[in-house]
Amino acid sequence: MASVTQLVPTLTGGVSQQPDELKIPGQVNVANNVLPDVTHGLLKRPGGKLVTSLSDGTNNSSATGRWFHYYRDEDEQYIGQVSRTGDINMWKCNDGSEMTVTGSTSAMATYLSHSNDEDIQTLTINDFTFLTNRTKTVAMANTIEPLRPPEVFIELKTLKYAAQYALNLFDNANFTTITTATRISVEMVRSSNNYCTSNGHMDTHVNRVSNTTRCDEDAGPGSDDLAPNVGTRIFDIASGGTLVDNDAVGGTRDVSGDTQTDTSFSYQVNIYNSSNQSGQSGRSNLYFRITTTGQSTPVGAGSNVEYRTRYTTTNDLLYGGEGWQTGDYFYVYMKDGYYKVTINETSSSSVQANLGLVRPNPTSFDTKTTVTPESILGTLRAEIVATGNFNNVQQIGNGLYITRTSNVQNGVEQNLFNVSTPVSELLNVVAGEVLTVDDLPRQCKDGFVVKVQNSAAEEDDYYLKFIANNGFDGEGVWEECVLPGAKTNFDAGTMPLQLVRTNSTTFTLSQVAWEGAEVGDTGVGGTNPQASFVGKTINKMVFFRNRLAMLSDENVILSRPGNFFNFWARTAISFSNVDPIDLSASSEYPAIIYDAIQVNTGLVLFSKNQQFMLTTDSDLFNPNTAKINRLASYNFNFKTNPVNLGTTIGFLDNANKYSRFFEMSQVRREGEPDVVEQSKVVSQLFENDLKLISNSRENGLVLFSEEDQSVLYGYRYFTSGNERILQAWFQWTLTGTIRYHCMLDDALYVVVRNNNKDQLLKYSIKLDDNGHFVTAGEDYPIHLDHCTSVTTGGGTYNSTTGKTTFAKPTGFESSNDIAAYDTDSGTNLGRFADVTINGSNLEITGNWSGETFLIGYQFEMQVELPKIFFTYRSGSATRKDTRADLVIHRVKFNFGQVGLYNMEVNRSGKPLFNQVVESTIADDYNANNIGFVPDITGTIPCYERNKNLIITVKSKHPSPATIVSYQWEGKYTNRNYTRV
Repeated sequence: MASVTQLVPTLTGGVSQQPDELKIPGQVNVANNVLPDVTHGLLKRPGGKLVTSLSDGTNNSSATGRWFHYYRDEDEQYIGQVSRTGDINMWKCNDGSEMTVTGSTSAMATYLSHSNDEDIQTLTINDFTFLTNRTKTVAMANTIEPLRPPEVFIELKTLKYAAQYALNLFDNANFTTITTATRISVEMVRSSNNYCTSNGHMDTHVNRVSNTTRCDEDAGPGSDDLAPNVGTRIFDIASGGTLVDNDAVGGTRDVSGDTQTDTSFSYQVNIYNSSNQSGQSGRSNLYFRITTTGQSTPVGAGSNVEYRTRYTTTNDLLYGGEGWQTGDYFYVYMKDGYYKVTINETSSSSVQANLGLVRPNPTSFDTKTTVTPESILGTLRAEIVATGNFNNVQQIGNGLYITRTSNVQNGVEQNLFNVSTPVSELLNVVAGEVLTVDDLPRQCKDGFVVKVQNSAAEEDDYYLKFIANNGFDGEGVWEECVLPGAKTNFDAGTMPLQLVRTNSTTFTLSQVAWEGAEVGDTGVGGTNPQASFVGKTINKMVFFRNRLAMLSDENVILSRPGNFFNFWARTAISFSNVDPIDLSASSEYPAIIYDAIQVNTGLVLFSKNQQFMLTTDSDLFNPNTAKINRLASYNFNFKTNPVNLGTTIGFLDNANKYSRFFEMSQVRREGEPDVVEQSKVVSQLFENDLKLISNSRENGLVLFSEEDQSVLYGYRYFTSGNERILQAWFQWTLTGTIRYHCMLDDALYVVVRNNNKDQLLKYSIKLDDNGHFVTAGEDYPIHLDHCTSVTTGGGTYNSTTGKTTFAKPTGFESSNDIAAYDTDSGTNLGRFADVTINGSNLEITGNWSGETFLIGYQFEMQVELPKIFFTYRSGSATRKDTRADLVIHRVKFNFGQVGLYNMEVNRSGKPLFNQVVESTIADDYNANNIGFVPDITGTIPCYERNKNLIITVKSKHPSPATIVSYQWEGKYTNRNYTRV
C-alpha cells in the first residue's frame, strides 16, 4: 500500500445531503454555527450582542404579531411590531431604546388587527412605512361629488324676426298633441262696396255686417270711390283675443259735416269651429298678413258716370299658431273692411310638454320693431314661471337657467326634467348632455355640469363644470370634473396606513390622504373607473418606476408617477402618460399576485405558482405601453418575500414536505429566465413552513427560519464574473426561539424569545466597532449569545463559597449555559469561567468582584466531515475512488484565528476519541495576553479505515475557531484492479 496525503483546500462548500462519494471537496455533513467565508475560510458564527429586552420596558412586545424593520441610514435603523390587536411598538436597533408611536385610533387598530402575521405587509419609502393588511377589503367612501339640482340652461343662439322661440318642458314620456294651421283663406265679406246705410252713410262696425249699400260721397273719407279699405295688416289671433281696427278712415257720420266717430273700433275675436259653434278656446298665435288693394273704375256714361272701387285681397300665413283645427273661422276688421278668415288645412305633432308648453308670441314680422335678447328671454321666462313647476328661472347673460326643487331618494334624483325646442337653430338647450364642446354656452350658471358625449361610445364621454369668473354667474370657463353623484374617494379605513418617522424618537401612525377623483365617471366601466383593488384585498405594496404599486388579486395597479397617492386618471378625455396603470396577469391558472421585486428590465410578479413581468418595450412607461408577460411557472411561498441577490432573484417554494430555494437569473423582457434550485444539495434540510427570510447582497448572505424555532438556515454565495465561486449551506442554532430577523448594513438583527420574553440581538457579519472583541495583535471576536458587558461591585465575592454573585442582567431568560470572559487589559485578560444561575442572581466561581467583563450564552460550533476518499480529477470533474482500500492515519486541520476547540474521532465499534486542544500551550504566551493565535495546524490521529471513520470539529469556547483547510495522510491501494 502506498503512503498518500491529500489536501482539501477549503471547507466553505457548506452542507450537502448527497452521499459522501458525490460530495464536492469542501462540502460537509454538518455545518452548525459556522459562517463560510471565501477569504478566511469556515468561521465560527458571530456571537449575538444583546441590544435590549423587548419585554421589560414601557411598551413591550406581544407574544404574537407581525415584525418589520425600517432602515433610514447608517445611524438610524429601527425594528417594530404590529400586534394582533393592531398596536404598534418601535425600537431603535443600535441601543434598543423605545420609540414613541402616536396617532393611532380605534379605526387604525381595527385595520391592523390580524390572525396570521403574514397578513401584514410593509413597504418603506424614505421616512414612510406603509402597512397593508391582506385580509381587508378595499371599499369606496361615502363621499360623493355633490349632486346638482334638476337644471337646464337655455342659450339664445340667434336673433330672428318672424320667429317663435318655443320650448317644451317635461319630466315624463306622456305626449301632447299640437295642431298648427298650415293654410288659410281670407274672404272680404264687407267693404265700401256694401257696408253703408241705405242713404250711403257710414255705419257702426257692428251694423255694417248686415248692410248692403255702397258708400257714396256722403260717407266722406269712407266713400267707395276713394278706396278706403285699401291697406295691409299683420294679425295675431288667439282665443278670446281683442283687436282694434284703429286704421279705420271712414268712421261714421250721418250728414256731411258731422264729426266722425267709430274710427278705432275694439272688438273680441270670436272663433267658430267647422260646426259653426262659437267661442272656441285653445287657439293661439295665429299670425297672418292681409293685403287689400283697390282700383276705382268708372261705371255708367256721360253725366251718370260714377267711380266704384274693385278690391283684391291676398293673405300670407306667417305663423300657424297652436290649437287650430281644420274648418275653424273668425272675422276681423281692417281699414273698415270686414274679413272672414278660414283655416283650410292643419298639421298635428306630438310633443312631451307635461311641465310646460311654452309658445310665446313670435318676434316682430317687420323690421320696424327691434328684436332684443332681453325681450325674447323675458317673454320665455315669464311663460315658464307661469307654469308654476319651476322654483327658479333666472336670466344669465344670453340664456335662461331653469331649475326645480331637488328630491333625492336613495341617491337618485326624482325631479329630473328635460327641455326640447322645435327651433334648435334659435335656441340651444343644455340639459345635462351635449354632443361636443361646441354646444356649450359661453355664459352659464356657476357650477353647472354637463356630459360631453363625443360619440356613441361611452368610453370617450367626459364631464365639464362651468366655473364662473369670481364665482358670479355669467362669463367663465368650462373645466373637466367628476360626474355628480359619483363616489370620488377610497375609504381610508380600508386602505393601507402610513407610519411616518417624524423625528429620531417619534413615529406617527395615520391614514393616508389618498387623493380623490377629479374627473369622469368613477363607476365600474366608467370613463375614470375606480382602481380594480376596490372590492378586493391588497396583498402587497411595492415601489416601481416612481409609482406606488398595489398588488390585488390578479391585478397590478400603479399610481401616477411622483403622485403616489393618486390612482385616478388626470383626464377622461384621452390617455395621458401620467395616468395610473391597471393591468391583469392573465393565465389559465389563478394568478393572484402576492409579491413583486424590481429588476433592471421590469417588475417581477409572484403568484403562488407562476412568475410574471410588468415591463414595457418603449422608452415611456404609461398605460399604453405597459404590459405583463409570463416569465416562469414555479411555486412560491406567499408567506415569505422574494429577495434581491444583487443581479439575481431568490425565492422560496413550500409546495412539498420540504422548502426549496430557487434563484432566478437572466431575467429579460422576452424569453424565459434561468431558474436554478440552489437547495438541491440540501433537499431535506428545512421544513416547508419557512416564513422568515432576510438577506444581505453586500455579504452574499441569505438566511431563512421558521417561526418559534431555534434554527436559522443560511446560504452564502460569492460570484466573480460569471462564476459562482462560493455557494454554501449552513445552519445556526440560536439561544431562544426566533421571532424575526433582518439584515441592516453588515449586521443581522434577530428577535428571539426565551421564557415568554423577547430580546433583540445583533450579529455582526463584519466586525464593527460596537461589537465585542479583544485585540491582541489583531482583533478577535468573542462568540457568546446575548453577549453583554457586566461590571461587578467590590463586595460581590464571598470567600466562604469562593463565588462572585451579582444580579442577573435584564434579557437573560434562557436556561442555556452562561460563560464569563474578561476582555479588559491586565492580568485577567482572557479569563474564562462558567456562570450559574441562582434565582435572580448569577454566580461565578472565583473572585470577579470589581471587574468589567462579558457574559453570554455559550453555543457550539460543529463541523462534521464526510467520509474521506481518495480523490482525483477526471477532466473537469472530481472523482472519488470508493472501491479502493484506504486507511486514514491522521488528519491535519489548518486553522485561522482559533482559541480552544475539540476534535472528535468516531470509529465504528470503538470508543469515541475526543481531543480538546488549546491553541497555545501553557506558559507559551506573554502575560496579560490571550491564548488566541491567528493560525495553527491541529493534528488528530485516526488509524482507521475511511468508511468507518467520522471526524467532527467542535468549539464551544467564546474564542474564535476558523477552519481554513485540512489534509489527510494514510495508506492507499486500488487493490490491483484497473478502473475502467
